[in-house]
Amino acid sequence: MPIIKTKVEKYDSNLKGVVFCNNKEYSLENLIKDEEVEIEIAKDSSRVSLKRILKESCNRVKPDCPIYSKCGGCNLLHINYLEQLKMKTYLVENLFFDTFKKYYKVNDCLGMKNPYHYRNKNQIAFQNIKGGKSRIASGFYEASSHRLVEFETCLVQDELSDKIVGIIKELMIKMRYNAFDEDRGTGLIRHVLIKRSASTKEVMVVIVTGTEIFPGCQNFVKALTARCKDITTVIQNINNRKTSAVLGEKEKVLYGKGFITDILLGKKFKISSKSFYQINSSQCEVLYTKALELANLSKNDILFDAYCGVGTIGLIASDKVSKVISVELVKDAVNDAIQNAKMNNIKNVHFFCDDASNFMKNMALKKEKVDVLIMDPPRKGSDQRFLNAAIKLSPKKIIYISCDPRTQVIDLKTLLDNGYQITAIQPVDMFPFTSHVENIVCLIKK
Repeated sequence: MPIIKTKVEKYDSNLKGVVFCNNKEYSLENLIKDEEVEIEIAKDSSRVSLKRILKESCNRVKPDCPIYSKCGGCNLLHINYLEQLKMKTYLVENLFFDTFKKYYKVNDCLGMKNPYHYRNKNQIAFQNIKGGKSRIASGFYEASSHRLVEFETCLVQDELSDKIVGIIKELMIKMRYNAFDEDRGTGLIRHVLIKRSASTKEVMVVIVTGTEIFPGCQNFVKALTARCKDITTVIQNINNRKTSAVLGEKEKVLYGKGFITDILLGKKFKISSKSFYQINSSQCEVLYTKALELANLSKNDILFDAYCGVGTIGLIASDKVSKVISVELVKDAVNDAIQNAKMNNIKNVHFFCDDASNFMKNMALKKEKVDVLIMDPPRKGSDQRFLNAAIKLSPKKIIYISCDPRTQVIDLKTLLDNGYQITAIQPVDMFPFTSHVENIVCLIKK
């Protein structure tokens, strides 16, 4: 197979380095723009592999993580942080240009002062390791596999989470608990989910078991909370399904009130084990502040909050508008949202458990007024039904928050073809050291 020297010309939509060879583009992990490399080309030219880097970028740094090459979680850890922010701005710029064939100004990606240990939610898997001295291993699954990558500390996890996992492993050995074996259906503990409030410092520990029977659970909880005083609630979640999903449907509160609270931009929020809540609290405040700044709400406005989850952005915006209509399909999330409104004594936000597309369509038929629509759909984006309903409802302004700009631009094309224009594009770095970027787009009715 031929070996050639070439240069990294740009980044693809996953922020992999792109090289050109024989009039074809090839994407490679862990490469930085302008680096000179030596690559090997397959005989059929279907793929290339990196042989070595001949000239490194000045933006390359040594990853300060022993499992960087195996984990796959922080795929940009080899690049200095300021360059990562530039790359994410570049990514959004190119997605918009490639989709719409015109230039849109993209504001610089908003990053963190300290991009480490930002995750307020952490999921850890457990396995029994046999041979020589048996032990309990904990860690993440390797990318696109079910192979466990062990670690003691993580650069993006909350530091207390690492401590708690260490205590749990010691208690598992002491109390003779085995990790759950998915193939055999034996053992006890499958995963541990840890959530920590950035503001109140409350900590939730969810022990995910493969069976409902949890022998000695009270002794386990007593020992765990004695070793870590920060833990305010412990939950047993039962997941006996053969699935990649971490949490099962059934839960038992073993200690505390079964939830934690966080304060976001002055509002209190209840966080349960299954609640969706942004994993980066400080950047979530940056994201919502910028989104509401672009919305430029007035006291007479009616705000529609689609995909509202536990009601965060609608409740935060409530004192800026006359009324908020918040719609969410997941019943548990709506129940949490109602409790969050009561906890903050907010009475002008109305929650509905419904499909947002149907809800908006019915509002349009009744000719009900909405001034501003805020939408924050899942990673896969919205769908045509929702977009058609939004167009019929015809708000004067739409704020589209997306955790994947690649699906966002597809949705935006429909809105642009139906009377809307883009006035601002603002990326926010919610996930430092990864190729993910959150993006806000402000649209107004022409």
